Amino acid sequence: MPPAPFDQQQEVEVAYSAYSDGHESMSLHQSAPPLPLFDIDSALEIPKDVADGFLILLTGGLNSARDIKKNKTHGSGNGNGSGSGNGSTAPQSPPDQSSINLAFAALTDGNVIDATFGVESTGGVKRSKNTSTHAFNAARAAKMAILDAAISTDSIKKLAVESYAKCFEVVISYHLDLETIGFITWCIKHQKVRDTANRDLMEAFIPLHEVIASSI
Repeated sequence: MPPAPFDQQQEVEVAYSAYSDGHESMSLHQSAPPLPLFDIDSALEIPKDVADGFLILLTGGLNSARDIKKNKTHGSGNGNGSGSGNGSTAPQSPPDQSSINLAFAALTDGNVIDATFGVESTGGVKRSKNTSTHAFNAARAAKMAILDAAISTDSIKKLAVESYAKCFEVVISYHLDLETIGFITWCIKHQKVRDTANRDLMEAFIPLHEVIASSI
């Protein structure tokens, strides 16, 4: 039997309270979001190949690491030299509702969101022994909040899918940028690349954060 709405709300509040301690980097515009939908450090630690798989899944194969790298090589994008904006690509055509529903199910029933919190998948709902309770609860709370918000309209499903697809674009772009840094300039350029990725990740989730905030 699924938990009652009041119990769900309590779980969301408890999970956020526990996870937000020590995770101040999740703040948007100098203030903490109502609920963390990802963890910056954990997201950027996702290997490029794994992020590529998630991106392909969420976009139905319309975007991938290969596309992002190609765009970076050809100098398309915003021209800032780093960050997802310099390599992301827009789908050739908007996905249909069935594709969105499939991608949304991957978010709420699969391990896509788990990965952005550093949760190791065990192939079920149980927490891996290598995953912290805080991360596990935060990922679960994010899924619940997104599911609750999406009850009212399918447009929120699309927004959630686009937000996490953008997240993986940023992660892939971050790794591609790191690959171009030489040993001598690593210390100087690494922080700049990291700061750009942090900014792009937070900006990617602003619209979804606003929707979640209005629904809690």
